[in-house]
Amino acid sequence: MHKKYFFFDVDGTLASGLTTIMPESAKRCVARLRENGHFTALATGRLQASAAVVAERYGFTHFVADGGYSLTLDGKVIEMEGLPVADCISFIDRLEAAGIPWAVTTGNERLCITPDARYLDVAPDNYFPVRVDPSFDYHRMDRLYKVNFACAPEDENKIDFGGLPTVRYNHDVLFIEPTEKQRGIRRMLDILGAADEDAIVFGDGTNDVCMFGQGWFSVAMGNACDALKARADYITDAVDQDGLWNACKHFGWI
Repeated sequence: MHKKYFFFDVDGTLASGLTTIMPESAKRCVARLRENGHFTALATGRLQASAAVVAERYGFTHFVADGGYSLTLDGKVIEMEGLPVADCISFIDRLEAAGIPWAVTTGNERLCITPDARYLDVAPDNYFPVRVDPSFDYHRMDRLYKVNFACAPEDENKIDFGGLPTVRYNHDVLFIEPTEKQRGIRRMLDILGAADEDAIVFGDGTNDVCMFGQGWFSVAMGNACDALKARADYITDAVDQDGLWNACKHFGWI
């Protein structure tokens, strides 16, 4: 069978919602793809260290993480770039002036740091642990991977993001994190020497739109947002309705 290169979003594509729990049919699908000699990788906005936990759970040794800013191949980090520190510091200055609590992730570890205990009021229970350090000086940061801050949807138009990319985590929290999964996939394909026509991307959310329309075959889940479905080459069933299995079976990949 001709080798294909599959890149899967996690939440809502491989797994149901934000649970990181893969349906049995999705597990069987990925296992069959590997048996047939295909390359399988994750493509996620998660921090590399966080993506590694999900990858290990389901046997992925290759993944694009950090919204396209890091590459892990055969279990080894081969590239990892952070956010533009100076721009983020200026952004946090604006948050401080507006009295908006925030937290940052400054290393490749599942941890948020904040000098403001008020951030604990909005910190997601199922996200990274938060360390409150009143002495933390964000002006001295030399690397940065995520900025999390309190922001309801109705308040987004009141904030100057300075061109930084945003991803909404829930009603109360926005993230500043890279949204260029296509960049990481492109780098991975180049390193592997794989042709565009052999690449296949699966997604469901607005942060997957960047992966579609890149010359790779794109599959939107049945539960995908309308914007993604409009750009998809094929729309399969929802993740909980055997969407991965049905699509891969339909095209003869498994």
